[in-house]
Amino acid sequence: MMKSCLRQTAKYSVGVFFCVLFWTSGAKAQKIFSTTDCIEYAFSHNPLLNVAVTEVSIADIGIQRARGTYLPRVDITSAFQYYFNNRILLLEGGNPLAPPSLQNGEPMAVSAGFNNTWYPSMNVFQQIFNPAYRSSYNIALQSKTLQGQQLANFKIDLITGIYKSYNTCKLLELQAEFLQKNVTRIDTLLDLTRIKFEEGAGVKIEVNRVEVTRNRMISELANVRNGYNEALMALQFQMNYLEPDSLILKKDFTINEAVSKVDSIAGQLLKSLPSQRIENQVLISQIYLADESIKLEGARGKPLIGADASLGFTPAANSIEKIFQGERWKPFLYVGLNLAIPIFNGFDVKRAVEQKKLQASQSRNYMDQFVNQFENEKKITSIQIFNAYTRYQYADANLKIANNNIELLHEAFINGVADNQDIILGENDLYDNQARYFNELLRLLLYEIDGIKVAGAFNRQAGL
Repeated sequence: MMKSCLRQTAKYSVGVFFCVLFWTSGAKAQKIFSTTDCIEYAFSHNPLLNVAVTEVSIADIGIQRARGTYLPRVDITSAFQYYFNNRILLLEGGNPLAPPSLQNGEPMAVSAGFNNTWYPSMNVFQQIFNPAYRSSYNIALQSKTLQGQQLANFKIDLITGIYKSYNTCKLLELQAEFLQKNVTRIDTLLDLTRIKFEEGAGVKIEVNRVEVTRNRMISELANVRNGYNEALMALQFQMNYLEPDSLILKKDFTINEAVSKVDSIAGQLLKSLPSQRIENQVLISQIYLADESIKLEGARGKPLIGADASLGFTPAANSIEKIFQGERWKPFLYVGLNLAIPIFNGFDVKRAVEQKKLQASQSRNYMDQFVNQFENEKKITSIQIFNAYTRYQYADANLKIANNNIELLHEAFINGVADNQDIILGENDLYDNQARYFNELLRLLLYEIDGIKVAGAFNRQAGL
């Protein structure tokens, strides 16, 4: 009879629990998400991801700009000048242009300019050789690659966070179900203990002990629910989920599936290489950029060759209304070849090259540090997974024993062999082992996700 009562009360309480749980999440139960759905939604709605995508587009435009360096430059210029004092041509006696009356060596100032002068022209410049072009283009090309790698790095961090939040939610949801069953049993025991006390067959201390145990379980159940809501909020934040409909997680989580991945993840970690990590690719790009920057700075000390041409007019007149007379608009046209050879630049190029060389050495030091860091991460994560799995196995074995003890105690209680004190001790033992079991399981799940990230196994989901 007591087992039947427990089963009926358990079914009712579990239903009430889920109603309360979804109500606290503002649930309308309209959108169900798996981990893959959460990741795809985050990729479409996370604003920081859109920022990273825009950075890639900006880098792509940088490539186009570098390619356009050898395109001709054409411009039209126009300058109008008014002279308060006309230009003076200085003549000296004895000069063929000087009047005969001017004695040898005597100066004479002659007004030779106009008050109004206009200089319209069309100019064309074509670059022929620029030693900085190749480096500029390579830097622009690699910058786009780097932005794509940083985008993938952000996606991997996002995927890792989503997996952790999602699995935390599902595990806490499962823990809440177990705790609710505990509360249901202890409620039944509390009712029976109170009846026993009221009929004079028990003592008050037994009622108090059952109530204390019940309060502990209810308090832990509230903590688990709050933890679920916090993990769900973290998941919604990473997804940028702002819709009015509640985010409901798909029931695709099983403990056996989660635990069975330990061996495969450990194998991936052992076989993983630094080159599989996106951080390695980012550092390679940074080293390449640093090397190209050295060449770019050095190119400033090398010759430049270009060609230019100009078609223009130089109309001038003392009266502005006469400046448009046709005779004054005689065009000039020239084509030229320019050669610029830097001779001395104040050691700026030399010092800039030295700076870039130091920066390149820093990038290589970062690569060496990453390789060491990767090997340490492999070892630490492997040890963490192994230790967490070992603790989980002990917790799992203890939980099974505690569950079996509860079944035996309830049977003994019905047969009059066990009393309330035995039941209370059994329930407390089950409660403690359940808490330890789920804590160890959560720790194992989070370490597994870290192991997947360390091994670079999220690369495919990030688009690499």
